[in-house]
Amino acid sequence: MATANRKNPRDVTGRKAAELAEARAEEIKARQSEISTVTVAPDIDPDPYDDTPEATVNNEVSVDSPTKKLRVNVDLEDVTIGQGTNYNFYRGQTYTVPTHVYQHLEEKGCVWH
Repeated sequence: MATANRKNPRDVTGRKAAELAEARAEEIKARQSEISTVTVAPDIDPDPYDDTPEATVNNEVSVDSPTKKLRVNVDLEDVTIGQGTNYNFYRGQTYTVPTHVYQHLEEKGCVWH
């Protein structure tokens, strides 16, 4: 099968690029000596004489969001509320949680009043 040589008739961008390449072939050949590309190898240190230590990244984020205290009326284990946040709640214990967690559990009827 020679599917590599077949061109999709709906490929407007490809056809336009081929038409422009044909129309400007002489100009491209004339400017070939003017065009250059630079590629930086990823394993080469751009400044080998720079002795400053690299910054360390702290992935801990502290956000001062409003909190509420709650007690649950049912044990909840590995409850995901939000992206990547899992909680364990047990009856009889008081928890301080962000407001959005309190609202979510109250909507589900899990908050003890």
